[in-house]
Amino acid sequence: MDAGGVSEGSGGAEPPMIDPGEFSALVAEATDDQLADGFAANREQLLGEIFSRMPDRFNPDRARGVEGIVEWRILDRPDGGHDSFRVVIEDGACRVEQGPAEDPSVTYEIAPVDFVKLVTGNASGPKLFLFGRLKIRGNLLLAARMQTIFSIPQSSR
Repeated sequence: MDAGGVSEGSGGAEPPMIDPGEFSALVAEATDDQLADGFAANREQLLGEIFSRMPDRFNPDRARGVEGIVEWRILDRPDGGHDSFRVVIEDGACRVEQGPAEDPSVTYEIAPVDFVKLVTGNASGPKLFLFGRLKIRGNLLLAARMQTIFSIPQSSR
């Protein structure tokens, strides 16, 4: 892992990156058990890919006037902990860093399967929140606005 960055090359051959629309379609077709197994087997790579692509999916026009640090906590690590990523939005730009935030504006806590479904457009954030599967702390107005600031992949099938 590089300093503050999301990913760093392992020196070995990396598998080809999958198109976000294709990934969304695969997630839509998979069962929760299949998603859980796939996530468990490829946790670091999947999280690295998802978070490294967030700046590309960021829409600065929709983020006018938005400043904040959004911390994502992806639960259920094998060691019992969680993975943390910070999405920093400032000056019309977005950057992603790994690790917890000192003072996040918003914190999301979510299980891996729900996270993958959410970021691929296969689950509704408000619905996950309503049913207690997405925990949100902090600035709820910013939390609600996040889904409009990023373009969510659409199934390519």
